[in-house]
Amino acid sequence: MSALFTDRSDFSPEPIISLIKTHIHIQNCIFANSFITKVISPNIIMKRLLMIIALVGYAFIGFTQEQKPGTTLEQDSVTLRKNVLKFLPMDIPFQSVSFEYERMIGPKNSLTLGVGFPIQGQIISKNAINDNSKLKKAEFSTMHIRAAYRYYYGYQILPKGFYIEPYLKYQQIKGNANYEGINNQKNIYKGDITGSINTFNLGVQFGVQFLITKRVTLDLYFLGLEGGLANGKITSTSKNNADADNIEADFKDAVAGLPFFIENWLTVKKANNQVFINASKLQYPWYRGGISIGIAF
Repeated sequence: MSALFTDRSDFSPEPIISLIKTHIHIQNCIFANSFITKVISPNIIMKRLLMIIALVGYAFIGFTQEQKPGTTLEQDSVTLRKNVLKFLPMDIPFQSVSFEYERMIGPKNSLTLGVGFPIQGQIISKNAINDNSKLKKAEFSTMHIRAAYRYYYGYQILPKGFYIEPYLKYQQIKGNANYEGINNQKNIYKGDITGSINTFNLGVQFGVQFLITKRVTLDLYFLGLEGGLANGKITSTSKNNADADNIEADFKDAVAGLPFFIENWLTVKKANNQVFINASKLQYPWYRGGISIGIAF
């Protein structure tokens, strides 16, 4: 039996708390006059937190009953698995198809590389943006690359058990929308919006990975804390200066309503019939959680 394995462990909806969301929040609130309440419903958060607590409790009970190597563990009946290929289903509502590859490099250690591929999609009626929003036909997509180191606790010989995982992540969000409002004189003003935001993130997450059959894994990462640095630009282009003036006022009001640690890093400028929101070295904290399903081999 290989000395590489002697011991070994992720879930929670990434859509509720991924970096993606942080900047989707920023885009949505800038265009629709709201921030966190626009994207995350308190009822949804509570339900998901309760689900996570229940799963973690179940995992804790299960793992506290496991035996140390040398008794009757899987090592006598299951071939050791050094690799896990995972799919992250919770990323789909946020317009990304995401996969991760985990490779065991020691008895309690592994490396992970994750990639999210962008898929363009509508966000109206998603993420708490309704038909009454000034955003019309809004679409966005996200992509990311994540590299992580994982350390497992316990007496597992397979890629399973509780773990701690520091990581680095790059993420890009792109979107476009039609913007339409009515001013105090009851005149309609419009603009075509495009945006791109790039983020670099450093974080650490705690989780548990189950081997629910000899080859199928369920990875629950329930507590992830990260800090990010974002740069990007959102541009609105109107047919005339009057429309651009109204949109500039809307953007300034929206930015002024953001938390101070975001507002201070955003600027709104107008040039002729265009209005720009620039994010330069925007620093923010965030929470990460999610679930993945994988195949061990």
